[in-house]
Amino acid sequence: MRAVCWFVCCVLQTLPLLAWAVANADMGTHPGFARGTPSAEPALPVELDAEGRLDWQCLRASYPQITGLVSDAQGLWLLLQDGKRVPYVQASGQAEGEQDFWVTDVRSAMADAYPLEPQRPDTPAGVAPGRRRSYALLEAMYGDSPEAVKARLRPVVFFGQRLWLTASAASALSRAESTLRPVVERDSALRRLLKTAGGFYWRRIAGEKRLSPHAYGIAFDISPHIATYWRWSSLRPHPMQKTYPQAIVQALENEGFIWGGKWHEYDLMHFEYRPEIICKARFGPQTMFPVRPNATTPATLGR
Repeated sequence: MRAVCWFVCCVLQTLPLLAWAVANADMGTHPGFARGTPSAEPALPVELDAEGRLDWQCLRASYPQITGLVSDAQGLWLLLQDGKRVPYVQASGQAEGEQDFWVTDVRSAMADAYPLEPQRPDTPAGVAPGRRRSYALLEAMYGDSPEAVKARLRPVVFFGQRLWLTASAASALSRAESTLRPVVERDSALRRLLKTAGGFYWRRIAGEKRLSPHAYGIAFDISPHIATYWRWSSLRPHPMQKTYPQAIVQALENEGFIWGGKWHEYDLMHFEYRPEIICKARFGPQTMFPVRPNATTPATLGR
């Protein structure tokens, strides 16, 4: 009986994630992921905890190129269709980017709870859900050079403005525009916040060695002349973190984009395609932001 109950609970936990994956799958971007016919679930390492299993489900729903998760003495590793592997969590002393707080493994990149609309809680200094990134995952999904990333880009028109994003992000943005269009028709004042300022741009963060998410074709900026960046403003927090139109943020979150306005060190113009974080926010436990002891703004924080 216990075994039956455990099986039923696992199925019930997985069903919402499967429904989300089916609803958000880009068939042209993810070959082999057939609508309504998910691939068999591989065996997972026994040491994977409940949060790790949720991460795994969201990663699989977001990136069907991920086919497995294995463990060895160096940590836990995501396996990809092309044979590559990406560190989910690495053993002590093996962590990617130890010299930079913002470069991390996949588990740490997904650790901070992202608040979905209409939630906009105040955040402690240094807490920015989604701003920590696994560059190993970004390179595996989108490419590790300008040429490799460009091969995965496609154009998308957003309210009459053309920009280039990776195919999955472009499809997601197109769906968000379809949701927003009737809203903008009813409230034309929203148009001033929908002026694009570019998508793909192979560049490093100013003064840093790490690449911007724009370099991977997963981020775009809108109306920077209105929606500002924390380094350009003396306001802490910024009033627009609370007043920015919910309709815009919610439409983009529903398609897998996180908003930089929910970071303590805010980037109000910035939207970034991180479907695994949106998935975890939707199906994980609703928690408040973690409070880090003696938290300060890291000197290397940037876009």
